[in-house]
Amino acid sequence: MKRRQFIGSLGALTGGLILGKSELSLAAQPDFKSAIRNAMDDDALWSTVRSQFIFPDDYTYLNTGGIGALPSPVMNFIQRCTFDDEKYPSPGHDHNKWDNVKEICTGLLGPGVKMEEIALVSTATEGINIILNGLPLEKGDEVITTTHEHPALHIPLLSRMQRDGIKIRVYEPDIEKGLGNVERINDLINSRTKLVFLSHVTCTTGQCFPLKEIGELCRDKGIWFALDGAQAAAQCEMDMKGWNVDFYTFSGHKWTLGPKRTGVLYVREELLDTLRPITVGAYSDGGYNINDMSLKFHATAQRYEYATQNAPLFYGLGKAADYVQTIGLVKVWEHNRKLAEKFYSGLIEMDDIEVLSPKEEKYRTAMITFRPTIKKHTEISSHLSKNRIRTRGVSEAGLNGIRVSFHIYNNEEEVDRILTEIGNV
Repeated sequence: MKRRQFIGSLGALTGGLILGKSELSLAAQPDFKSAIRNAMDDDALWSTVRSQFIFPDDYTYLNTGGIGALPSPVMNFIQRCTFDDEKYPSPGHDHNKWDNVKEICTGLLGPGVKMEEIALVSTATEGINIILNGLPLEKGDEVITTTHEHPALHIPLLSRMQRDGIKIRVYEPDIEKGLGNVERINDLINSRTKLVFLSHVTCTTGQCFPLKEIGELCRDKGIWFALDGAQAAAQCEMDMKGWNVDFYTFSGHKWTLGPKRTGVLYVREELLDTLRPITVGAYSDGGYNINDMSLKFHATAQRYEYATQNAPLFYGLGKAADYVQTIGLVKVWEHNRKLAEKFYSGLIEMDDIEVLSPKEEKYRTAMITFRPTIKKHTEISSHLSKNRIRTRGVSEAGLNGIRVSFHIYNNEEEVDRILTEIGNV
């Protein structure tokens, strides 16, 4: 099946969900791509997008950084694929459809990325573990990261340190001056530095790092450059090649708005033989023979895939990646940032509120983090929750703050609502 045929089939397969009354009504909505074409202006576009989600009218969801919501076309598509999968059970999956999901996902990673550089994994956590455990790091080799990483990066780093004696060097992100992060990384580099592994966007404050400059530094020093993209993929345009990124991974269930337990791993083609697969099985190989004790890994990033998969979930990931790209990553970024900046402007006018996100606008994203200077952050979180506003507490790096994430289903009225409720505490 060709890519164009596959994407077309995604729009056709939007049968009704066997759920509640509100979910059943979603099946009657027109195909999403047709609705996008018919949207005459931005107001009509975002109204159409909002209608594709099943949030209750009195519920404001502002935690996409934790987990994104599935649009109804994606939910319906997964349900139909699951039905077909059970109707004709198979221990394997359709390689053409599988590869088409990868091809669609290359559009999230920027120009020049090849399908052969993509592996479909279960989560960003699995992708991080493949990178950290598959690289030929030896005792005394050093890895640079920040104090603001998600446990999905810190814990595997510490595990490899305990097992193999690598050294972890950390720095506190510079939220005053974005380019200061390049200086802080450079100050930690020495002859034993082998890898710089950071978040593309931090889970703590929504800070985007100066990736082009960091990538150039790593390339000049002969250091591998890896990124945890869990908080960035489908939030903005990306450029793996232009940023000199060697490894990149993200989960499908956040900004991409795909199913849980899906993810993507990108490995620069030239490094496929450097990053050795750790967990392997059927699909990982390019040929093996137990009689002569031979094994060849698959020629592409498929070498990092293995075993029977829940194929409908990954087909759903392809549908979700196509969904956000149909809207357009530039439009998504502009919409989300407009809401985030409105929220940021409202926060800095408040007494007794400290904004923890970057001072420079160019390094802020759709996630803004703050904390009260007098009250406990849990007091504000509890108040917001009682008023059906969902945010996320940030305990990482000892911040004790509140993170607010804005995505395509949010609007300016919700920004006004949360600002009002913060002021009411």
